[in-house]
Amino acid sequence: MGDRFQVLVDSDVSAEEAPRLAENVRGWLVSRRIIEPVLSDCTLGESGHPPGAAHTTVLENPSSDAFRYLTNGLEITVGRTFFWTPYTDLTCRMCGARFDPYSDPWVDAVGVWHQGDDSATFDCPKCGRPERVAEWSGESPCGFGNLGLTFWNWPPLSSSFVREMTELLGHRTVLVRGKL
Repeated sequence: MGDRFQVLVDSDVSAEEAPRLAENVRGWLVSRRIIEPVLSDCTLGESGHPPGAAHTTVLENPSSDAFRYLTNGLEITVGRTFFWTPYTDLTCRMCGARFDPYSDPWVDAVGVWHQGDDSATFDCPKCGRPERVAEWSGESPCGFGNLGLTFWNWPPLSSSFVREMTELLGHRTVLVRGKL
């Protein structure tokens, strides 16, 4: 069956600002009862916040809920991270070529970005056009950033909630969806 995830990635928050912003977002979500204030083993990561009593208010279809799965919480990731959907190709914006993101050159380029080089580039394997690593995408969006909010096994989030979260974060965001 697999686990589904939705990650709202703040694309622009600095490493220094990310912990404070993560705490602000956590407090905001708790105050609206979207998540519980306590941490538990409800995510595939180290720990997360279980859905709160009002979590259905942020869903595309409020009649669904996230309680039917054991893995169903919000995991807040602070630190330089590449968020992506496994098993999907990346696509060159110039020539449209698709390629496997498991290739060594791509993995190496992401590693350079992960070490702190925001200007790290990757050349398209077909046309050779260089593009900043953080600008690549494909069938599914990729997110590069210092703050990610992973909703494990929640039904689709509403577009109004994603907009509201983007406003709260105060930066560009990317919504990455996938299944493991």
